[in-house]
Amino acid sequence: RQLRDDHPQRMPTRKNMIAACRWLVNGAQDGDHLFLHYSGHGTQITDQDGDELDGKDEALVPCDYSTSGCLSDDLLRSTLVKDLPSGCRLTIILDCCHSGTAVDLPYKVVARAHDLVDVKKKPAHKVPKAAPGDVVLISGCKDTQTSADAGVGLAGNKKAAGAMTTAFKAAIQKRPTASYHAVLESMRSFLESNGFAQVPQLSSEHFLRLGDCFMPEAQAAESVPPAPSRPPVRKALTVGINYLSLQPNQGQLQGCINDSETMMGILKDTFHFPEDHICRLRDDRHATMPTKKNILAGLKWLVADAVAGDELFFHFSGHGGQQKDENGDEQGGKDDTLIPCDFQTAGMITDDELYAHVVEPLSKGIRLWVILDCCHSGTALDLPFTVEHGPDGKSIRMRSREVTRGSAAESKAEVLMISGCKDSQTSADAQGLSQKPAGAMTTAFRHCVSPTISCEDLLKKMRDFLKRNSFSQVPQMSSEQFIQLDAPFVGYEAQPHNKRTSPPAQAMGVSSPMQSSSIHGTPIKARPGAEAASPLQTPQAHDDERISRLQASIVELKKQHASPMRHASPMSEHHHWRHHHHHMGHASPMSGHHAMWQYGNAHPHAVPLSPMGHYSGPSPMYSPAY
Repeated sequence: RQLRDDHPQRMPTRKNMIAACRWLVNGAQDGDHLFLHYSGHGTQITDQDGDELDGKDEALVPCDYSTSGCLSDDLLRSTLVKDLPSGCRLTIILDCCHSGTAVDLPYKVVARAHDLVDVKKKPAHKVPKAAPGDVVLISGCKDTQTSADAGVGLAGNKKAAGAMTTAFKAAIQKRPTASYHAVLESMRSFLESNGFAQVPQLSSEHFLRLGDCFMPEAQAAESVPPAPSRPPVRKALTVGINYLSLQPNQGQLQGCINDSETMMGILKDTFHFPEDHICRLRDDRHATMPTKKNILAGLKWLVADAVAGDELFFHFSGHGGQQKDENGDEQGGKDDTLIPCDFQTAGMITDDELYAHVVEPLSKGIRLWVILDCCHSGTALDLPFTVEHGPDGKSIRMRSREVTRGSAAESKAEVLMISGCKDSQTSADAQGLSQKPAGAMTTAFRHCVSPTISCEDLLKKMRDFLKRNSFSQVPQMSSEQFIQLDAPFVGYEAQPHNKRTSPPAQAMGVSSPMQSSSIHGTPIKARPGAEAASPLQTPQAHDDERISRLQASIVELKKQHASPMRHASPMSEHHHWRHHHHHMGHASPMSGHHAMWQYGNAHPHAVPLSPMGHYSGPSPMYSPAY
């Protein structure tokens, strides 16, 4: 549906815009995709409730703003976001000034140079209660910037248009399957190359996996791992090496075996790994010496016969090193290494060997945690996604780097690693933080990890702990897949927001707020239209008959209860009736209703929108008309 101020029955007044917002989300359910586009003026007004860091609310400007006022970000959030159900996606495109945080979404993503992405989250006291639904906003500029109009001819436009809308159209048309990150980068590049200063912003209600498709309809159906032939298992390998074969002050360490004992407790108490499924290697016992051969054998045992649902854990505390890169896969020319107790004769274990032994064999559905408390360990598994702190010390930066693996194949498993420091740093022993000597990083992990802490909070707290205790090392987090930072670290499982297991079915018909007798009236409640056939709907007729019979029985029972003959039989007092609520064959979650609302104020580039009552096929945003 479309509001535009050159049409007397579609005027984008404040009242009509609010009514249209309510229509858009009314009746939304799991599987729906809703779309809102606004092109017009944006402004800032005084923040009345203290939820803005800069003291200003962002607002949309309706055509009757001089008499009715604007639509603040608080109003937009309460109308569009607050009650959106889980599994429903709302995409918002705002082509207006001062629109960076115009719906008050907690997560903000900013693309930067060199494959860096800043992910900022509002301070906890400024974040409203999270809505269950998935909300994604692309805005035309930062809160402090203005959005410009683009002249005729830009990207093939035959009429004047908004620069941001034109950039979005170009990005989606060029690559309909583009990821969140790719769409943002493409828009930014388009605007910069055409001389526009505005910088598009991406924000969301939940943490986004930036590698997923921006448009849910374009997301490839997920392959489901085959059902395992046995129950899931949990296995762990922990290695602690004090290098007792070396002389004191010549490479010997004190706290690494204690770290292994600490990790045993964490594995049992926090991760709930059974003790008899934890293998330990330590160099104070002849039978468990952490030689290179034994460590590689332990890794082979760890991943052997692993299937979907298994959870694996590898912990190493000892020396880490670097050596010359022999296969050209390292930008710095050096491989990171783990140093076994017999390194002088057997050599070190390179990051390439580690990946081949512990990551490459794992298939989709398997989860692996890796904790490395050693020097030069930042990229010691050569995982492609890394997390960094932004310059402000508050934001989180995600870096995606191209990894050359040679003959090694990319794993589809969820692999999550925390290392003790950057590649260029050393990891220290901690004295005085525990009753026994221990690694500073393992000590920080012990103090900060909990069953519910998120990946983001765990990394931040570990870094704060070390900095507070005067350690310069900075723990790193990396992964094989894009890290979902708001997911719990313990029991980590990324939840894609664009999850699709089959193509979307035909959308249900919905009523428009502009179909009422008065354009200023209350929007008509959405009503179901013709829905796509689904196997999940086949029991409906049978359920209707059964419910009708049940209701008739209840009526009859009520009559009996009112009759003086109800107590004629002594047995009748002991019958307890239970009212069963039968599921009435709801539409399949895949038959999501797709609704779109669009409006513009005095902009000749407003896109005419056809009725969406029986939408099927690719998203109409793939080919907007200008």
